[in-house]
Amino acid sequence: MILLHNNIPKDKWIRLLETSSFTSPFQTPEYFAIISKVTGFMGEVFALSVSETLKILMVVTIIKEPGVMGLFTRRGIIFGGPVISQASKTEMTYFLSTATQLLKRKAIYLETRNFFDYTMFEDSFKESRWVYNSYLNVKLNLDGITKDSLFKLFKYNRRREIKQSILNGASYSLCSKEEDFFKIYQILKELYFRKVKLPLPSLDFFRELYKVNILKVFIVKHDNYTIGGSFCMIFPGKNLFTFYYCGIRDYNPRIFPTHLAVVAALEFAIDNKIPLVDFMGAGQPNVDYGVRKYKLEFGGDLVDQGRFLNVLNPLLYKVGKWGLKFLSKLHR
Repeated sequence: MILLHNNIPKDKWIRLLETSSFTSPFQTPEYFAIISKVTGFMGEVFALSVSETLKILMVVTIIKEPGVMGLFTRRGIIFGGPVISQASKTEMTYFLSTATQLLKRKAIYLETRNFFDYTMFEDSFKESRWVYNSYLNVKLNLDGITKDSLFKLFKYNRRREIKQSILNGASYSLCSKEEDFFKIYQILKELYFRKVKLPLPSLDFFRELYKVNILKVFIVKHDNYTIGGSFCMIFPGKNLFTFYYCGIRDYNPRIFPTHLAVVAALEFAIDNKIPLVDFMGAGQPNVDYGVRKYKLEFGGDLVDQGRFLNVLNPLLYKVGKWGLKFLSKLHR
């Protein structure tokens, strides 16, 4: 039986997250509640219940750009991919096919951003008309790593730049003040406007995630001035995701605020016995992607867990891709 929204028992939802090896904070009840109310997002959630046990659950983040472009950019993103526990391939095929049908009028395309290995369910995705595309992630296993041994995992230049930053007075810590939270967001917003040229969620989105404790915010300071930070999603005891991180560009040739924003997150993971840090996207194989090299210098491994894509409206999908490219050029 497919369950939707309020029909999904919260206690069973949480139990599935606790027992599954496909768990991420992007599939929690708290995350779903936030995307269902924050401007620019819509939330959908589906679960497969068999004999009163949840076997599969999928939170879909429906995103669209403001104004007219919203008609052409409605996409359903499944961050992390579905949460699965002891489901058969037949059950998975049924679940994906049904969920896809229910989403047809709500999104132009659906895409999983896999944080896990779904190889054993690849046939189920294919039978449900999802196409697999290779896509890389960088993952760092911190099991058995201490803060003293952490720096040994980094590339030489990364270690040198971090030590140099600290020697020159830069520091990092958990962010606890509202005003600092805002300053970090402003640095990130400037970065996305000037360089990344991609849409960025609103400040309210990050605030709401922070309130329910699935987002941790780290701040980097120098001379009591905020120069960088990171926004990291966590599932206690399982994983931490470096969702967004930033630093003031060319602030000081001997201080590297973005490095310290990442180190703060890694040390938090060690302190809180979180064994896996996922640096998230690292681009397509055999395609240059500058951020990939940066992420790898913290000692993680490159993995290809890919993405599954299901285009629900091919014409609007083409128009939307063109529209997003056009919006990107407007920022230049």
